[in-house]
Amino acid sequence: MNFKNKFFRITTLILTLCIIITSCQKLTRPALGNYPKDPPTPPYNPLKSSFSFENNTTDDGENKLTSTSSNVSYVAGIKGQALKIGSLGYLVFPLKDTNTDVNGFVNIPVDTIKNLGSFTLAFWINGLGDVAGGGPIQTGAQGIFAISESTQFWGNLEIFLENYKDAADPNAVWLKIHMFNANDAANSEQWIADDNTKLKNVLNKWTHIALTYDASTSAFNLYKDGAVTAVNNKILDAGNYGKIKFNNVTGMVIGSYAFQTKPSLTNHGPESWAQSFNGAIDQFHLYNKAMSAAEINDLYTSKQ
Repeated sequence: MNFKNKFFRITTLILTLCIIITSCQKLTRPALGNYPKDPPTPPYNPLKSSFSFENNTTDDGENKLTSTSSNVSYVAGIKGQALKIGSLGYLVFPLKDTNTDVNGFVNIPVDTIKNLGSFTLAFWINGLGDVAGGGPIQTGAQGIFAISESTQFWGNLEIFLENYKDAADPNAVWLKIHMFNANDAANSEQWIADDNTKLKNVLNKWTHIALTYDASTSAFNLYKDGAVTAVNNKILDAGNYGKIKFNNVTGMVIGSYAFQTKPSLTNHGPESWAQSFNGAIDQFHLYNKAMSAAEINDLYTSKQ
C-alpha cells in the first residue's frame, strides 16, 4: 500500500512538471524607452559674465545675469553695437549664487561673483568727456562699473573716472579703482588710484581697458589698449590680500556707481558730484582668473 501511494505521488509530480514545462512560453523583452540622457559636463569656463550689447543686455557668460535699465540706448560700437549710457543711466544686474545647467539642473558653483578669487575685467569705452559740453572731466566723477556692498558707501569693486584735467592732453582721464576683500580682515579696503592710474589719450575714441588681479600673488595690473600701464604687478597688502571674497553683495552695475541706482545698492544715496559714464561701453567681460598679458592683448587686437 505504501509503495502504491509513493508511486502515485511520483507520477502526479511528473505529470505536473510536464504540464508546467509545456505551458511555458518564450516571452519577448519589451524595448527600453528612448529616455533622454544627461548631457556631458561642459568644460570649465572662467568667463563668468559677457556682454556684447548687440541691441540687448544678454549675458553670454556662465552667470546668465538679467538686468534692469535706466536711460540706456544702443549705438555703433567697436564691434557691432554698443551700450550708450544716458544722463543718470545705468544697468543693474541682481546677483545670484546659483547657475542653471543646460539640462535644467540648478547648481551652486564655488566661483560666483561673490567668490571670484582672482579676476579679470575687460571692456571698451568711448567716453565723450565732461557731461557739460565735452572736454576734460571736471563737473562730475563718472561711474563705469560696480559690485555693491550694501553696508558700505563704496562698492566691493568700484571703477570710475575722477574729475581731472591734463593741460597737455584734454583726452586724458584719471581712472580710480576701489576694492573690498572680506578674506583680508586687516586690510580689506584697497585703492588703486594714484598718479599711475592717470591715462592719456582715452576720451573721444574707442579705448580698451583691462584690470587683472591674481590671488596667488596679490598682484594687480591695469592695461590700456592691450599694453600694461604703470600699474604693473602692483602687490596689494604686501602680498597678503589673497583670494577675493565680497560680502553683502546685492547687485552689479554697469555705467554708474552702486550708490547712484534707484533704489541704492549701498547704505548711501545719490551724490551730486557723481555722474553716470558719459559715453558708450562695449564688449564687457568678467573672468574669474587673472589673464596673462598675451591674453589681454588678444582681447584688444580681436576687438573682444
